Amino acid sequence: MSHSSPSTWEIPLPVPGEQAVCWGDPMSAPERRTRFSPELVEEPEERCPLEEQRERWERKRLTTAKALIQTERQYLEQLELITRIYHDVFRARCGRLKIAETGICGHIPEILVANRLLLSAMDLGDFGSGFENFTESLSLYKKHADSIEPTVQVLQYHTKKKKKSFMRFRKLQESRSELKGRPLEQLLELPLLRVLEYRHYLRDLAENSRPGASDFAKLTSALHAVSDVCQYIDTIAQDCDNERHLRRVQSLIKGRRVQILIPGRRYIREGWLSLVPQSGEEVKQRMFFLFSDVLAVTSPCHPLHPINCHKFTCRSLYPLRECHVERVLGHTQSRGGLISVSFAKEKLLLMSTDQTDINDWYKCLVGAVRKFHSNSRKNTKTAPGDQLVGEVAEEAKAQALQPKVMKRSWDGKVKEGRQAQRCPDFMSHEETAPKKAKIVNDRSLQSCPPADTQEASAGWSCSLL
Repeated sequence: MSHSSPSTWEIPLPVPGEQAVCWGDPMSAPERRTRFSPELVEEPEERCPLEEQRERWERKRLTTAKALIQTERQYLEQLELITRIYHDVFRARCGRLKIAETGICGHIPEILVANRLLLSAMDLGDFGSGFENFTESLSLYKKHADSIEPTVQVLQYHTKKKKKSFMRFRKLQESRSELKGRPLEQLLELPLLRVLEYRHYLRDLAENSRPGASDFAKLTSALHAVSDVCQYIDTIAQDCDNERHLRRVQSLIKGRRVQILIPGRRYIREGWLSLVPQSGEEVKQRMFFLFSDVLAVTSPCHPLHPINCHKFTCRSLYPLRECHVERVLGHTQSRGGLISVSFAKEKLLLMSTDQTDINDWYKCLVGAVRKFHSNSRKNTKTAPGDQLVGEVAEEAKAQALQPKVMKRSWDGKVKEGRQAQRCPDFMSHEETAPKKAKIVNDRSLQSCPPADTQEASAGWSCSLL
């Protein structure tokens, strides 16, 4: 079969009642569109970029506000659950315990009242005034952060004592499905985590608000207040973590002669390093503990020791005041390295086969020494107004070092310092108490040598009767 192909395009015949279209005329366009007619593209209307930016800000603000209200409701439900279980029910069942007087949930009941007011303001859409009033209650979050660590210690104490009523109550409440298996120590941290979330939400609300809006200034001030509380909470968390490390290291050191738990000391790092002796002896493995002011070198106790098999013996404590750190080997990418740590009377060579480990030790040592010297310089610098205070302190110290002037009054009482200066000097030696004396071969009275030396150092004068 042969298929015939049209040589020309078929022109559609005009429909009766319609006007014929001249295809050759370029100015005339058919009103009826065909599949071969080009598509008509509508040009978009030009919009102001400032208006588009404001619309994007408004959409982000609405999204943030919706998420904030939703999470705030969930947060309040958790606070209500904690208050009902560990405040109301606990006092009803364990009211005889001393811990029931102070409570075991911190300041969560007071925080619940403040957050209810915040949620009612957010439901009305008044975020600025709501957070402005909420900043007055941020002190409750600080108090709660301060009370967490003592509360946890009290809980651990009662758990070790194994009091039946407290253990039974805690086991029963933690098995509730509403708590999802979370212990009380974890539930106490919910307000602190919520404050961190407030900082993110407030930043988003302030950034997506118009600078001329009515609540822009209120949101900005609330953001600063919440940021201060977050910084305070972070400081408390770091201090608690540092104290926990110091207590752990103190429990690892054998004996009580070495005091690790000292106020102001910061834990930095610990780990095994090889101590290379300079006399050519064998390399010894030592456990090093780096703090903000000292470097502790310890060795493990004998593994067969019945009590201290898991502890360490402190070999020496090196102050960072006299420390100088220098890298000997390990400048390039290699297997391990060697560090020289010099002190006033001794020099240590620390070695490790792990390149990352020795690099971290070098950075920590250098950073600890630099920070120690910077803090010492800050402490030595005194303000112009503090010069007088320093002079008074030096004068008091000099007076304390001088020997005390002591005299006996007419009533036999010993007076010292300023009272001794007021004592009359016309008193005769007969009025004073008799001194110790001994009889020698020439029948004369002399004062005893030990008493004489002591009295001379104390400012006493001895005369022969």
